[in-house]
Amino acid sequence: MSKALITDEEYRRFEDIIFKVWRVYEFGENEFTQAEIEHINEVFEQLNAKHQREHKIIVRHHLKRVYYTTMAREQGVSEGYIRKLAKNGAYYFLQLYDKK
Repeated sequence: MSKALITDEEYRRFEDIIFKVWRVYEFGENEFTQAEIEHINEVFEQLNAKHQREHKIIVRHHLKRVYYTTMAREQGVSEGYIRKLAKNGAYYFLQLYDKK
């Protein structure tokens, strides 16, 4: 299996952004400006259009708290493969996020 496209440092930055998004989604605690919210929504829309499977994994795992093992069983693949897709999704997310 090939390596994920993202470095550990970049993945940590992605997790920080997604954690803030999750707090908005779960608790309504908004730390973003309106422009940042619109930008993040656009990024998610673009990610869904270009990398639908990775988008679905990111949303289900990071926002809806579904385990990678559950998704792997549902799709009949290994957990490592799902983790790699999630990391690649994080890479694509940051690419779109940084284009602002």
